[in-house]
Amino acid sequence: MTHPTPDHEQQPRIPGRRYREVTRYRTETTTINGISATEEVPYTTWEPVPPRDWDGMVIRGVTAGAVGVTLLATTSTAAAIGGLLDKTVPAPVAYAAAVVFTVPWLACQGVEYVLRREPDRARKARIAGWVLLVISMATVVAYGVDKGEPIAGAAGAAVDLMSKGMWVLVLSLHAVPLSRGVANWLRQRKEKLTAEAVVAADIRRQDQFEAYMRAVFPNYETVQAITTVAEQPAPQSGTPVQTVVSGQAPSASVSGHASVPAPVPAAAPTPQPAPIAQPTAPAPAAAPVPVSAPSVPPVPPATPQGDEQQAPADTPVPPTPPTPPTPPTPPADPTAGTARPPLRAVGAPTKSDTIRAALAANSSISDEALIQRVNEVHGEDSKNLDTVPRTRRRIEDKLKKKAS
Repeated sequence: MTHPTPDHEQQPRIPGRRYREVTRYRTETTTINGISATEEVPYTTWEPVPPRDWDGMVIRGVTAGAVGVTLLATTSTAAAIGGLLDKTVPAPVAYAAAVVFTVPWLACQGVEYVLRREPDRARKARIAGWVLLVISMATVVAYGVDKGEPIAGAAGAAVDLMSKGMWVLVLSLHAVPLSRGVANWLRQRKEKLTAEAVVAADIRRQDQFEAYMRAVFPNYETVQAITTVAEQPAPQSGTPVQTVVSGQAPSASVSGHASVPAPVPAAAPTPQPAPIAQPTAPAPAAAPVPVSAPSVPPVPPATPQGDEQQAPADTPVPPTPPTPPTPPTPPADPTAGTARPPLRAVGAPTKSDTIRAALAANSSISDEALIQRVNEVHGEDSKNLDTVPRTRRRIEDKLKKKAS
């Protein structure tokens, strides 16, 4: 059997110091035939006693005295004011309401204690506490005057004043003034933590509301897509606008004007933005032009500014069969060069139709290929990177709901 070297031997005691006897525990191990067993054995020793904290004892005593005086002052003030209010309201209500004259200035004293390291913020609580105390004392004096004993009323009011004075003394023991640098550091630290707490709470409320919207409204995804598109910035001024018509490639834009739309295989001619009116009648007899019935009149060549092309006025024009009136040519746009919304031919497929057709042909098509397909049909647009995948998800969700 083996035992560890005891470590509880008495240390030499220093004269003049106080010691006290304490019980401690040490570990002993017993080993028999190679098997060890450990147990805790109590032993008695002496340890030095720290000196008495007289400052702490005084603070605790003063605080206890302030609590006792406050209780007596609350009782005295409630009895006096309750007797004064007893003339107009029932006695239970009167004495219960009398307590209100003491509780408010005590609450202001508590707020002042919490803000003891921030004098600027504690000033309001200090002023309010003194004002409420004066009201309470004046009411007690009024009760004494009503009973014909103004001196007794003043003495009762002095009890509240002494209670308030004791709390001011107790607060002065804890209100350690801070230097400007330390106070500024403490204020910034509190501001940062408070801001983090406010942001975290606000984000939590927003997440809860969004989860509620998703759970209650089936069309929330559609509404979210609409609001997302509405939040996107408008095209910048001066950006050339391309007009895409039913799968045709966009035409080259004219400097300073909106781009000229590509030829459309239709019976009706497309108005041209050029300021020159295209004659629909055959050319004059001097220079006859063979009629080949083109689908769209050719675009006249550009002419220098101020040198407009005019039909000869002196050459007589042979009579021609009546033709349908030609729509008037729109005047030059004074706002040419500014951003305009893209134009789309009536009846042309929308982006949603193009996406549905691509999904019907290949439901596993990738988003990149789908975006490229939309760009080929409707023209290049930076918004397609965001709107095409979102529209695809919405269409697929609708198809799944119909299938279910």
